[in-house]
Amino acid sequence: MTPSPTFDVPVVVHHDPSLRTTSLCVALGFGARHDPPGLAGAAHMLEHLLMSAPLGDGPSLSERIEDRGGDCNASTGPESLVIHAQVLTEDAADVAAWMCHALLDPQWDRADFDGERDVVLQELAAAVSDDADAVQDAFFSRLFDGHPLGSPVGGRPGTVSGLTLDSLREAHALALRTAPIAVAAAGGLPEDALREALECGGLGLAARHEVPDPRLGSLGGVPGPPVPQAVEQWPDSFCWLLAGGRAPHAGDPRRHAYTVLAHLLGGSPASPLYARIRNQEALAYDFRSWSRNYSDSGAWRMLAGCEPDKAPRLLEAFRDVLRDVAEDGPREQDVAAAVRRATVEAVREAEAPLDRAVAVATQRILNERVWDAEQEIEALAAVTAADVARAAAELGASLIAVVRPEPK
Repeated sequence: MTPSPTFDVPVVVHHDPSLRTTSLCVALGFGARHDPPGLAGAAHMLEHLLMSAPLGDGPSLSERIEDRGGDCNASTGPESLVIHAQVLTEDAADVAAWMCHALLDPQWDRADFDGERDVVLQELAAAVSDDADAVQDAFFSRLFDGHPLGSPVGGRPGTVSGLTLDSLREAHALALRTAPIAVAAAGGLPEDALREALECGGLGLAARHEVPDPRLGSLGGVPGPPVPQAVEQWPDSFCWLLAGGRAPHAGDPRRHAYTVLAHLLGGSPASPLYARIRNQEALAYDFRSWSRNYSDSGAWRMLAGCEPDKAPRLLEAFRDVLRDVAEDGPREQDVAAAVRRATVEAVREAEAPLDRAVAVATQRILNERVWDAEQEIEALAAVTAADVARAAAELGASLIAVVRPEPK
């Protein structure tokens, strides 16, 4: 019998001996879009148990890290499950080993599962009651209609209630067989010490993993751009408006123009959109724009909270500014300011060890490249006004607008 092919787990370290802390991130390429059929919310439930269930015969991963004075958390996204921690460097090797044990060899029992499922259901109930969260799920459902990318990251109460301990164990086994894993660290721990800790934590068992099948192909391609949709009826109370559309995927060089467009039409006082909807017409106090890229698509969004009598005009004003950028092109000084803000964002991410570790590990599983702030900055600097105008035109051609709460 021919042995199954294997793949190595990439480990990316930014060693800075001047730092007394080390930030660690273990990323698994298994998110909401990879939930098995009928088990929406499995990846999110897995995230909760990895952090909260007892590790071996002792405390949970989060308890162990907090006992050492560190900070830790985990998150689930459309395509990833990420565990991260920031601890004193003298504790980093132990923490790295614990993170691997939690991911590779969990020992959940029914009580652990039932208790954490109740917590997740409470989290979902809180999200449903928060219109700023609910509008995001509604937007993704329309943007990626019928595709796994449109599924709520946390699942829905009905699907989470239908999860069982056995089905979650099967989902975990599927993730370890088919999803890429990456580890990143930034801080005082040297690379050789980290690799030794990972081996102690069982990451050497990654050699028994199969080479992942083309996961995206098995999920089906992302459908074409959605039909533009407007809000037909407005609520009669304070609401959250989300307008946006598709963005390029993580490997598409056009993504940088969409990032610049998000800063150009963002919540900064230097933004032309700020000048229009905040200064000139006082339509919204709180709004922001951002672009996110996934392995085979992306999402660009503008989120604003406003009073119901101003909401229709707010959407109209946003469309006007977007159309002006697309048809007339943005002013050079506005592009320069937006590029500068995007550059500062990349520099901050690189200079904050925890943010750097998370970005590196997440990007490594997303498109098999090592995130490099200098490359990002160079690419942003190359974005032209014409690039931004094209991005605005593409966005405006299939713009979707969603509002929550839903009108009565």
